[in-house]
Amino acid sequence: KKLDGRSFVIIRQASEAGLLYGSVSTRDVAAAAAADGVKVDRAQVRLDRPLKTLGISKVRIMLHPEVSATIDINIARSADEAERLLEQA
Repeated sequence: KKLDGRSFVIIRQASEAGLLYGSVSTRDVAAAAAADGVKVDRAQVRLDRPLKTLGISKVRIMLHPEVSATIDINIARSADEAERLLEQA
């Protein structure tokens, strides 16, 4: 319950078209959660596809074989852009 529905911001370099120079991995998602005080192991992060664009994406966290949570990953170029993305959502 503590994790479900939470939102985490990841700042990345991206082109003008919104494509990342690289992608956001399970390690990046786990690190973003840890930076916000939530312990998530990268093996618990389930990405359906690589995250390669700016914006907000839903990511599933498998806490236990029968227990999962869904979080939002907000990928932006800056903290200001991340706030704007949240307002638009």
